[in-house]
Amino acid sequence: MTVSARDLAVLTRFSGRLFWRDRAAQSTSVGLFLGLGIGLPFLMDRLRPGRPDFVVDQHVGVLTMVLVLATFGQITITLTARRDQLLLKRMRATGLADRDILGGEVANLVVQGTGLAAVVSVALYALTSLPVPRDPLLYLLAVVAGAAVLCLLGTAFTAAVPRAELAAVMSMPVFLLSGFGAGGFGPLLQMAPEWVRAVFELLPSSAVAEVARVAYAADGSLVGDLQAAAVPALKLAVWAAVGLAATARWFRWEIRRP
Repeated sequence: MTVSARDLAVLTRFSGRLFWRDRAAQSTSVGLFLGLGIGLPFLMDRLRPGRPDFVVDQHVGVLTMVLVLATFGQITITLTARRDQLLLKRMRATGLADRDILGGEVANLVVQGTGLAAVVSVALYALTSLPVPRDPLLYLLAVVAGAAVLCLLGTAFTAAVPRAELAAVMSMPVFLLSGFGAGGFGPLLQMAPEWVRAVFELLPSSAVAEVARVAYAADGSLVGDLQAAAVPALKLAVWAAVGLAATARWFRWEIRRP
């Protein structure tokens, strides 16, 4: 079964319209993304003026953390709600392919997450000492690939959520752990034992932050960037495969009846 470009585009627009009509989704995904993404690095820049390297670390960590909220968390909430409302089941009954239905939601959140990341970055370039990435394309790839992988994992995670009311609560530990691993809460991870750091470095959010930091590195070359980003890119590829396999195996299209 192949993905229809036309159906995928239609479902992406449909998912976007539903999202922007949901005030709860706007307040969490959009409000928290912009508030934390701009506010925390801005505050750190004022507390430690003249330290662009510190602002870069804070920005990358916080951006990765809120990206988890806007992709993994949001798609978990959205798909469980549509599953419980039997909307997903009705969409399948129209003859739409499963990949198009889920792909439209993933594409919508990837586009929105990338757009929000751009707004946060531009705002910080204007308001703080945050420099522009030395390799903007690599930075963009980190955000887009990270958002896509996190959406895939969130889609698979819905199988573990028994009902929509629990989706936000159950996804919150993932948000907190991802923020800790990516540096969103500051250099706390550096104070942890080595084995703890090694475990957190395996998380997809840590891989996204690592690629983004390579893009911000003060010096380097194209070959050097590719070498530095190879390992975290491989981690993201592995997590993408895990998300796809888990979705194919356990994703539920309707609420489980007792």
